[in-house]
Amino acid sequence: QQCYRTHGRRVARHDGVVNLIKRGLERKGCVVHVEPSLQGETGLNKPDLVAIRQNHIYVIDAQVVTDGHSLDQAHQPKVEKYETPDIRTNLRRLFGSQHVVEFHSATVNWRGIWSGQSVKRLIASDLLSTSDSHIISVRVISGGLWSWRQFMYLSGYTRDWT
Repeated sequence: QQCYRTHGRRVARHDGVVNLIKRGLERKGCVVHVEPSLQGETGLNKPDLVAIRQNHIYVIDAQVVTDGHSLDQAHQPKVEKYETPDIRTNLRRLFGSQHVVEFHSATVNWRGIWSGQSVKRLIASDLLSTSDSHIISVRVISGGLWSWRQFMYLSGYTRDWT
């Protein structure tokens, strides 16, 4: 994540995942807030999405990870980052004191493979459909392809495709 040549494309891939999840949540009747600022013990936190439906507040943070580790091991710290008493209190203060608060991650690797825990929790909470998860996987793969093309172009690599 330190290559300046592909930084913009990687951010666009992440934002594409977040936007697909946001649109799906809105179709399901959620009121969605994008990157709200939440004060916590460790400072200011900005999860990608906070969705409100009925008496629930859902905090969702997305990430596209590499192959270096288990997807479920990448999922868990993302959930734990926000699952603190001070952030829970802050959410209830901002969006309603009687709401049940749930924390989720949308963890996908660069090949479009989901963390099993992540996708199961999102589907079980009716925050994501199976078809939406497939669309997000394709978006992650195409975003990676665009990032690769950007890198090759900026590196001066050209190829005659004829």
